[in-house]
Amino acid sequence: MEIGGTVLPGMVGGPAYAAAELKCGAKLLLVLRRQTGMNGSLPVWTVIDQVTISKPSPRHELLQPAFCSSMRFPDAAIFALGRMAEQPDGSYRSENLVKAWRFDITPERLASIPIDGVLCALDGID
Repeated sequence: MEIGGTVLPGMVGGPAYAAAELKCGAKLLLVLRRQTGMNGSLPVWTVIDQVTISKPSPRHELLQPAFCSSMRFPDAAIFALGRMAEQPDGSYRSENLVKAWRFDITPERLASIPIDGVLCALDGID
């Protein structure tokens, strides 16, 4: 069952990429897809890589590239497994990150990266 997804930045003029978060029993799958064609007006996606994720606690969640960045890989789409905590100003910041991955476009893979230097944040709602 798909529980989340995001379109990833690709190379200009190249194929479109997307990642989906799938629930598979007690585990999650992070699936990387490349658009390989069209079926009428709908895109056709092909799975090119996947990572199985075991959540250490029910509060851990897969944090999406729209909210995550890495000091080591500033231009990469970053996924992280952790928790978001509300800050005094109403914003949210990641805490207790346990794993992180980047979308490596050249080999079309999800590459595990160190969690130090990874931050996920969401501005407060005005």
